[in-house]
Amino acid sequence: MKKSILLFLLLIWFVNDNLYCCTVFMGTNDSYTLVGSNEDYKWSNSQIFFIPSKEGKYGYALFGYDGSIQAGINEKGLFWDGLRAYPYVTIDNNKDKPNIDGNVLYKILEECATVEEVIKLFETFHWDGFRLSQLMVVDKTGESAIITYSKNGLVVTSKEKHYQVCANFRISCKEDMENFRWYNIGCGRFKKAEKRLQNQELTVNNCFSILKATRQNNLFAKTIYSTVFNLNTGDIHLSVNGDFSQITKINLQEELKKGRYSYFLSDLINTTNENRKEIEIHDEKYLTINNDKLLLDKDWNLTVLKCKAKYYRTTVNDSVSAHYVMRDYFMNDTLQGVAYYSSLNPEIIDGNYYEYHENGNVKVAGHFKHRLKHGEWKYWSNDGKLEQTIKYVNGIKQ
Repeated sequence: MKKSILLFLLLIWFVNDNLYCCTVFMGTNDSYTLVGSNEDYKWSNSQIFFIPSKEGKYGYALFGYDGSIQAGINEKGLFWDGLRAYPYVTIDNNKDKPNIDGNVLYKILEECATVEEVIKLFETFHWDGFRLSQLMVVDKTGESAIITYSKNGLVVTSKEKHYQVCANFRISCKEDMENFRWYNIGCGRFKKAEKRLQNQELTVNNCFSILKATRQNNLFAKTIYSTVFNLNTGDIHLSVNGDFSQITKINLQEELKKGRYSYFLSDLINTTNENRKEIEIHDEKYLTINNDKLLLDKDWNLTVLKCKAKYYRTTVNDSVSAHYVMRDYFMNDTLQGVAYYSSLNPEIIDGNYYEYHENGNVKVAGHFKHRLKHGEWKYWSNDGKLEQTIKYVNGIKQ
C-alpha cells in the first residue's frame, strides 16, 4: 500500500512538473548570435505581441499563450525567456529592494540593451518570480546569463563557452550543470542540446534540429511553439505545435513599423503577409465585456466551477479614460477590488487601484504609473483603521 501511494504521488509530481517545461539555448560566433527556444505546455493558442517604441522605451515583441507571457525580444537585440525552475525556493527581500512584481519582465525589454544592464536591474529590484523560475538573457554581442535565486540570494551564471543551455532544473551554480540527479527536471533535454551545440555548426537549421530533438510530445506536455532568433538581424523563425515541416520567418523591425498588434502564431504559418489575421492585444479568454462574469478560484485562477470560485470579475472598456476598468467581487457580490489597465495583454496596469475587505471597508488605495507604484499608498485594517501610508516614486519606496 505504501509503495502504491508513493508511486501515485510521484506520478502527480511528474505530471504537474512536465506541464511546465521548456528548453532554451544560445550560440554565438564572429558573425551573429542565435537563440533557440521550445515552449512546452498542454494545447493552447500561442501568440506574439508587438509593442513599438514610445517615450524613450525600446520597441519589443512578446511571446506567450492563454494570456501569459513567456519570452521577449527587443529592437536592441536583447532576449529573455522565463523557465520554471525546480526545486522551488523561498526568497526574502532582505535588502529591501523595490518590488515591481512581474512588471520587471517588461522593464527589461523597455529599458535594457545588454545582459549586463539586466543583471544590474535585478541587483536593484526584487522579483518574487524567482521563487518558481529562472531567466535566461542573451544580447546580440553574444553575452548570455542564467539569473535565478538560491538560499544565498541572487545567482548569475554567465556562459563560459560559445553557447549556453537552460532547462527546468534550478541552475544556482556551475556544478548544477555538470552533476545531474534523477530529479533534475529537463536534464535529458539539457544534455541533448549541449552535445549538439558542441559538435554542430551554428545555423538556423541546426538550431531547429536541436529544438526537434528536445521537443515534448506526450500525454502530459507538448511543444506548442518553437522559435529561433537572430539577435543581430531581428529575424524570428518559428514553428507551431512541434511541426517542423512548416517554418516561417518574420522580422522584428519590420513588424514594429506596423504598430501595436498581435497574431496567433498559427496564423503566421502558411499565410501571406496580405491575409494575416490580426488579433487584438487583449486575450478575450481573460477579458469579460458587457458585465459577463468570469469566475476565479482562491488562487485567482480561472475556473468554470462555481463551487470552487471565490471571486468573479467583470471588465469594461471605458471610452472616456480609454482604459479597461477591471472590477473583482467576492461571491456574495461585495466589491473586492478595482484596477485600471491601459492594456490587458500584455497587462499594463496604469491608474488608480483599490482593494476592499469582505465587510466592504477599504483595504488598500494607491496609484500605478505605467506598472510602477507611484504616489501615496494607504493600507487599512478590517475595522477601518489606517495602519500604514507609504510613498513611492516610480516604484521606489521613499
